[in-house]
Amino acid sequence: MTNILILGAGFGGIAAALKLEKKLGRNSDFKITLSDRNNFHLFTPSLYEVATVYGLIEDNFNQYLRGSVAIPINEILKGKKVNFVQAEIKEINLEDKVVATGGGAKLSFDYLVIALGGETEFYGIPGVREYAYNLKSVDDAVAIYKKINDLYKTDKADRTYKIAIIGGGFTGVELAAELGCCVGKIIEEHKLSRTCTTISLFQADQNILPAVTEKARKTIEKRLKDEMVRIYINSLVKEVGPDYIKIGDGGGALNFDIVLWAGGIRGSRLLESLDLKLTKKNTIEINEFLQAKNSNESVNDKTFVIGDSAALIDSKNGRLVPAMAYVAFNQADAAAENIINHIKNHKLKAYKPFYDVWIAPAGGKWAYFHYKNFNIAGFWGYLLKQLVDFRYFFRILPLKKALALFFKDLVIFTKND
Repeated sequence: MTNILILGAGFGGIAAALKLEKKLGRNSDFKITLSDRNNFHLFTPSLYEVATVYGLIEDNFNQYLRGSVAIPINEILKGKKVNFVQAEIKEINLEDKVVATGGGAKLSFDYLVIALGGETEFYGIPGVREYAYNLKSVDDAVAIYKKINDLYKTDKADRTYKIAIIGGGFTGVELAAELGCCVGKIIEEHKLSRTCTTISLFQADQNILPAVTEKARKTIEKRLKDEMVRIYINSLVKEVGPDYIKIGDGGGALNFDIVLWAGGIRGSRLLESLDLKLTKKNTIEINEFLQAKNSNESVNDKTFVIGDSAALIDSKNGRLVPAMAYVAFNQADAAAENIINHIKNHKLKAYKPFYDVWIAPAGGKWAYFHYKNFNIAGFWGYLLKQLVDFRYFFRILPLKKALALFFKDLVIFTKND
């Protein structure tokens, strides 16, 4: 029997499991195993929505809110011939082809798909890990949601609330804009002055969203300012404290009630012990077939890497393929096909990266949608985003469950609009 082991149930891991099951599930000569520390698949594109929702009546554990982005894996794999193992991965032994889990179990494999996702990159900045709110997990998002809502329960007389977001990439922009909508609803309900809150977005580079066009950036910047967001470029954060941040060398402390971190990601620390070629961000260098490169530049032909764990150079422009959800999904399809080709001794197919499409939601029913030369901003961009979200739900869930999740999210996340 050929054992195919997939590590990580993010966008890449789920897609790889479903594609392999579709191709091999009826063949008893193959066993497909998916392993993740969580028993749910996290829909990360909506984490910023969880963090900024307002007006939701919840239980103490916020189960209803969590369920808007945490999709049970047993619902995704129901009726599928995929063995799911919930476990914390402790060690990956490529030589012996075995993975050790925190519970003492060992998972053997013939083919391995590494789709572990990324970890937050703190860049060694003092205080970020300890004092800034991160946005990487559902627990992180719920913690921000609680903090924002608790903040306005304090004495409001002559009070100015100050919120800082560090990082002007897509996550920082989405979070800042939706916070503007959230704060707007809070101000309206409590009859506060619109000037009682400042939302500051700090970007170390000379531009927010450095990967987008100048025209798109200007449009999004205008939207941010309409949502009460102040943008500070060329503002490298040097230190974060319990209620302050410091910008640049020798800069004074700027006081804030809450500091949110959206500064970037790096590869899982699990990868550090592997005899594979790693980048400075701890991601694995791979070839055009999505196979891992060993430290000596040879290829580990039965180890495939996708998503945030992978570092692939686009031959068209010499740049790294960006870490995006749909890129991980597409890489999973390509990796699954190549595993099957390798098993059958067929020629492998080179993965052709495509990432000239992105969506930047910026508060309420507004988003900037870009696809090649097609651009649209505003309500129609928002509708296209909803369509993309539903399409994904339908790819991993039966229609009835996909519709239920989609409309549940609409009900929850339109409270700020």
